[in-house]
Amino acid sequence: MASHTAGSYEEQCRPLTVKDLIEALAHYPSDIRVVVNGYEDGYDNLHANSLSAINIRPKPDHAEWEGENEDAREISGANEFSAVCIARKSH
Repeated sequence: MASHTAGSYEEQCRPLTVKDLIEALAHYPSDIRVVVNGYEDGYDNLHANSLSAINIRPKPDHAEWEGENEDAREISGANEFSAVCIARKSH
């Protein structure tokens, strides 16, 4: 099954919103499974309790193996924003 990516490199690399995700998923059969890559290998299933609302902020000096954003719970401040997190089963 081919992925549905269109548009410029910048459009393809910008962070997705819920609207973007819904539109992207609309190209696939409604009964297809959604997975996320596992921590080191394989793929994890997503479940209803995999989704949660969080507050994060950009982490400009992140290492290559770290995420681009960090948790904003401990120290709130500038550039903080809300996001939906899809948690992996494997840690």
